[in-house]
Amino acid sequence: MFDHESELEIGLASGMLVRIDPKGARLTSVVLPSDDGPVELLIGPDPKQKTRDFHGATIGRYANRIAGAQFTLDGEQFQLDANEGGNCLHGGGKGFDQCDWTVVAHWINAATLRLESPDGDQGFPGNLVAEVSFAVSDPETLSITYRACCDRACPVSLTSHGYFNLAGGGSIADHRLKLNAKQVLEVDGEKLPVGGPRDVAGTRFDFREPAPALGPDGAGFDHNFCTGSGGMREVAVLSDPASGRSMTMLSNQPGLQVYTAPSGDSFNAICLEPQAWPDAPNHPEFPSAILRPGVEYVNRIRLQFSS
Repeated sequence: MFDHESELEIGLASGMLVRIDPKGARLTSVVLPSDDGPVELLIGPDPKQKTRDFHGATIGRYANRIAGAQFTLDGEQFQLDANEGGNCLHGGGKGFDQCDWTVVAHWINAATLRLESPDGDQGFPGNLVAEVSFAVSDPETLSITYRACCDRACPVSLTSHGYFNLAGGGSIADHRLKLNAKQVLEVDGEKLPVGGPRDVAGTRFDFREPAPALGPDGAGFDHNFCTGSGGMREVAVLSDPASGRSMTMLSNQPGLQVYTAPSGDSFNAICLEPQAWPDAPNHPEFPSAILRPGVEYVNRIRLQFSS
């Protein structure tokens, strides 16, 4: 399914194997050992798919959507590349997922890649240098760390867009999801936030206890859950009762985009994307996503698998 010729491999002899494509700093494979042989937990793109492929990619400069593909910062208005109707999605038509990242380090169990994004890239201000490090530790833990710095204030929100299926394939209808989130952002028809955070209690968005990952109506999600602030903390647990596998996600980000990927008449994967809140540059009441010179952006993601 994937071209492995240019990919990096990291992992442990007795544990997981991870493959990364420098094109888009993209996870292409996460394999865990099992009693029945290796199991691939990442779902790749449909070969017939005509739309842009975000599977496993690093998303930037700004994950999710910015309304009207514009924002005002320090009194100046910026026009971004509008690649989803009139809005900017995942950094524009040539976001970080479309770029060739430079491999700056590669060890047995870790790799670091770098990208330089020039001033005006997709309309974003300032020169920005981004790095992502992938590391496998313990038999079944994958850590992804994003860092960035800039020479001019700009919105920054990087994330990893991996499509996971803990059964290794088929529908995720039987997967269970638990989220440490008391609030969610409701969205309009363009998937843009409507108003402020809403309590999840009594709604289909309540995952404070494990519940079917597709929701009580099986309709799936493309929503930002508000996961609070602070250091590294558990934000989500995904599990597959049939196989007994689970994935616990830790993050330091204020939001978690939950996206269930459609496949024909069902859903075959789920994305859990730690990030800033969507359209935050146009919502001063949201947690700030503005990176300023002299400050380092850091997004830490840890995936702890259990089989």
